[in-house]
Amino acid sequence: MSRIHVSALVALSALALLASPASAQRQRQREPTTVRVEQELKIELKAPALPSAQCEAVAENQYQQRNTIARFTSTIAVADCTAASGTFTVAVRVRDESGETKPPLEFSETYQRSDAQDVKFTKDYPIGENVELLSVRVRNLRCTCADAAEQPDPPATPP
Repeated sequence: MSRIHVSALVALSALALLASPASAQRQRQREPTTVRVEQELKIELKAPALPSAQCEAVAENQYQQRNTIARFTSTIAVADCTAASGTFTVAVRVRDESGETKPPLEFSETYQRSDAQDVKFTKDYPIGENVELLSVRVRNLRCTCADAAEQPDPPATPP
């Protein structure tokens, strides 16, 4: 018998012995021992200051049709913080020459201010040819106040 066959036979016999019922009983008799160690840890976590807080913004809008353009003028007022920024969507509704109202055209916009003055802007949006401008509205007006991030953190209390 070759050396490879002998090695294979020995390995197979060892596997068979491990899988036998006697071997299983020996393994069941050796139950693992669990050691539990308890230690009290005191950990103080300081949550980072939120970089911003939500604020309330109000938009006052005007619009007019200029042939294939909708001219939109808006003033955004933020009453509860000085430094603010945000986003909003301008939704433009038109009716085509057949009288059918089209789905709104939507344009994403952003604003930012660093003083207490209202944000004012004027922008032209393309509406296409042979249409009647029905309305221009601000939707999803969001405001983020940067004043909260500028305030110093309160002193930490000792544990």
